[in-house]
Amino acid sequence: MGKTISFVKGKGSLSHNNRDFVAENVDQDRMDWNVYYIQQSLREAYDQLFGSAVAEYNSKQKRKDRWVSDYLTDIKNSGNNEKPFYEVVVQIGRKEDTGVLGMDGKLSIDAEAAKMILDEYARTFQERNPNLYLFNAVLHMDEATPHLHLDYIPVAHGYKTKMHTRNSLTKALQEMGIEPATSKLDTETMHWQAREREYLMGMCRERDIEIDILGEKRDNYTIPEYKAARQAADELTAELEILNAEKQEAEAVIASMNSVAENSREEIAESKQHLAEINADIAEREKRYAVYEKKIDKVIAAGKPVKKELDSIRSKTKSLPALLGGEPSIKISEKDFERVMEMAQASGTLEKLNEAYDKDMDTMQRKIDKLTVQVSTLKEKISKAETFLKVKGLLEEFLDYLKPKSISRSLSEKKKEVEEYDKTHVKKVVKKDRGIAV
Repeated sequence: MGKTISFVKGKGSLSHNNRDFVAENVDQDRMDWNVYYIQQSLREAYDQLFGSAVAEYNSKQKRKDRWVSDYLTDIKNSGNNEKPFYEVVVQIGRKEDTGVLGMDGKLSIDAEAAKMILDEYARTFQERNPNLYLFNAVLHMDEATPHLHLDYIPVAHGYKTKMHTRNSLTKALQEMGIEPATSKLDTETMHWQAREREYLMGMCRERDIEIDILGEKRDNYTIPEYKAARQAADELTAELEILNAEKQEAEAVIASMNSVAENSREEIAESKQHLAEINADIAEREKRYAVYEKKIDKVIAAGKPVKKELDSIRSKTKSLPALLGGEPSIKISEKDFERVMEMAQASGTLEKLNEAYDKDMDTMQRKIDKLTVQVSTLKEKISKAETFLKVKGLLEEFLDYLKPKSISRSLSEKKKEVEEYDKTHVKKVVKKDRGIAV
């Protein structure tokens, strides 16, 4: 059985990564086994990456209120879903097949092989990803499975306005040659992870470590739906291991914060938000896992009658001796042979139909995502136009232009206006007759 390769979006808990804070799931006796590649403060990294761009931008501003005084804080407060930095957790295998400790309590052979690969991967990360600045990188060997925490800042160049160098994950990935996104289910980050996964896979194969890939042959199973679902479920299991470990650490951090009076409400709120995001990620993956498990059960249930029939055919076959050093043969009735061929043809047809269905679904999803973006953009433009027209006092006239009133409705409104005028005019005349100033 091959191993899985997991790329999970981490939460970037630097105090945990660097072991400033030690959670219960950490074996303190193995903390010396960890490898710390780089530990630069976020503030220092931002000054190094964006300091000159900030200074150049500010030098061109005549008004000080337009200066960028603290780019890191600006990113933290940005409403464009930008993050000060991103984290990816990289793991080979799961605790069942790549646990750090062997039966003898020492470093297992599988974990040692995984460590060597992850070590090389971390040391070559920056060269391979020049626009993802690595400011904190750690290999953990003191938990259940060897894994990397890689924290990076995306750096994009070539902007014509404002700062020429900025934090932008999308543009940074595209600068590195990553294909642009086509939908929410096909993003630059996914394309980048696919490239990095392929690189890791090559490193594993060089060391004769088998890696399972969705859709490839696995064990003795030949049903494509089963292979894909089983592999996806295994990958989700590995991701859940990582996320549950992070959840345990986040809960411990919050508990320690609540017991210390110096911690600000803002810090505690941030940690709780961090925990909420982890729980959301876990819930999302558990939901997907349940879907794949259900699909696996359906495939197995559907395959039972076929297996029973094949077992019956196999029981009626007869072995024939090998002739002239050739391979052994079996004797089977023409009726049974035709039945086996029918089942093989049906299986192939179903596989092709399934592939065509998946392709159609992908195409439809891309169209839906594109339309969703267009609708959202259109709604935003309409909202801005309505606000503008309302400010200018033209909204009612514009709405009448878009949807003219019926003749009967217009006459009715005119009638009401005349009646209102008559009432007002009559009052004025009566007051005048009585000698009241109007």
